[in-house]
Amino acid sequence: MADNQGKRPEMTFEKLMEFNTGNSDKITRRYLDQLLIEMRIIDSDLASTEAEIFGTKLATPIMLGAIAGYEFMGENAILREAEAAGELNTIMWLNEHMTDDEIKAVVGSGAKAAMVVKPYRDLNMFLDLAKKFTDLGCIAIASDIDHAYSRRDGGYDHSMQGVEFGPRSSDELRTIVFTLEVPFVAKGVLSVHDAVCCDNAGVKHIIVSHHHNIMDYSVPPLMILPDIKKAVSGDMTVIVDCGIDTGADAFKALALGADLVCTARAVMKTLRSDGKDGVVKLIRDNTAQLRNFLNRTGSPDISHIDPSVIHHLEF
Repeated sequence: MADNQGKRPEMTFEKLMEFNTGNSDKITRRYLDQLLIEMRIIDSDLASTEAEIFGTKLATPIMLGAIAGYEFMGENAILREAEAAGELNTIMWLNEHMTDDEIKAVVGSGAKAAMVVKPYRDLNMFLDLAKKFTDLGCIAIASDIDHAYSRRDGGYDHSMQGVEFGPRSSDELRTIVFTLEVPFVAKGVLSVHDAVCCDNAGVKHIIVSHHHNIMDYSVPPLMILPDIKKAVSGDMTVIVDCGIDTGADAFKALALGADLVCTARAVMKTLRSDGKDGVVKLIRDNTAQLRNFLNRTGSPDISHIDPSVIHHLEF
């Protein structure tokens, strides 16, 4: 067996930002850009962009999605992003590769932090990690359930250390929800089937996402979002990820049924080039753009948007 068989390719910043022709990221971008918005000015007024999740009020529904590759984004990039999240009063999603000291620094900065943990086949390992991150101050635990299988060899995916991931069963989801002391979020839900399974298992938060082209030709999140929203309970919080780069993208997601959104790659680029102040400006500008769309569609807040303001480009 070759020494490098089964190993992950060397990572670079350019690889992280890769945008291949024909992949799900490009399909999602095309879908977002063909959604058009009508104006409803009469009887409208200034709108609110406030949001709430995990019992916490936020100034914006645009959260900072979990990212990797901080080593490519300059000195103290994690802390700089955390300081931006605190100033913005939004959630910063973390990845489990951070050290305990880095997580403590994020929480100590005043940022509201939530952790994404891989779907380890060993459920007890997952639960132990979730407890550790909760004890370190994370206010919610997510798991990217779509990381179950490997793109490289068609088997189970695994960590950098070779620890296997795997698909979650409905019973395992129930155990996770029952065991955790903080809210659990299923990330990588991209079908009515999985959304309903989560709902039936007591999962009250999902992230509709294809995880940066984890599967080629994935359905765009906003294409499947309305069907998911109709299928799940009214108390299910639905978050959308993938391609949410602007306030217009955020508005379209909210109009079609999302409660909040995550943005990641836009944050990565800005954090690398302009640091904390750049991230603050990015999210504030996108939130202002979102508010403009709310104002101009007669939407008083993010929870009261008539989905019929969205039209599909057909000419």
